[in-house]
Amino acid sequence: MRTKAFTLIELLVVIAIIAILAAILFPVFAQAKAAAKHTTNVSSTKQINTATQIYVSDYDDMFLCEFNHDSLNDYGEWQYFLQPYMKNREIVYDVNRTRTGGDTYIDKTGRMIGFAPNFGVWHYRGGTGMFEVATTSFQICRVGGNPECDSGRMWKGRGMTSFEAPADMTMFVTTADSPMYTNSFYYQTEDGENKEPRNGGRWAATYVDGHAKTVFFGAYTVLGTYIQMPKNVKDANKNCRSLDAVQTQPSDGGTQFGDGQTCGDLNAFLVANRIAK
Repeated sequence: MRTKAFTLIELLVVIAIIAILAAILFPVFAQAKAAAKHTTNVSSTKQINTATQIYVSDYDDMFLCEFNHDSLNDYGEWQYFLQPYMKNREIVYDVNRTRTGGDTYIDKTGRMIGFAPNFGVWHYRGGTGMFEVATTSFQICRVGGNPECDSGRMWKGRGMTSFEAPADMTMFVTTADSPMYTNSFYYQTEDGENKEPRNGGRWAATYVDGHAKTVFFGAYTVLGTYIQMPKNVKDANKNCRSLDAVQTQPSDGGTQFGDGQTCGDLNAFLVANRIAK
């Protein structure tokens, strides 16, 4: 009686088939994993929006304020003000943002959060987004062992009923900024210049009307300045509270590129003159 067995050629053929299948399937698995993480980010922005809607209903339909001051950190920004309504710190993080160096008052690891409210297109003090023009700088002195005084600013949120097209007005979007988190194109450099936007450029955004979706971002330079902004000008325009809104600096803010221009014209210029990285 003879024992049946695979020949060496047959074994090599099977191994080759398995290797081919692995080469085909591993990228598919990686894409599925990336898609699942992105779905989590979109879901997080949707939950942030829901928390915001509850917040504004308690505050006469006014969007929240932001305070930029070193002694406040988390305590002056949206992730702190919305916490009683979110009841979950984890949704402020982008699952793919592992950079640390942020505020450690609440999160001891200093992990940087992943999303930011819409401050407008080019410069965060210009008032073209969810906030009014930033206040002039003010002084706050720290209490306790370090009485050092620092300058800060406040952004007053606009009324939620003041936006003519709620479905086309960005409320929150993925950010690469820090330590104050904004979505303004000029400040998306904290995760490293000359790199592709995080998540393969698939950023999660949520809008005033409550829906959330994917917005595709790219890395560019404009007049020698590095920016990350939506690839499509229509998506960029959704950072404008109105296409006719004019970028305006506070009186002590100096002069910034784009001052005096309408939001729509500024976006059109950026798209026409940007160079892809």
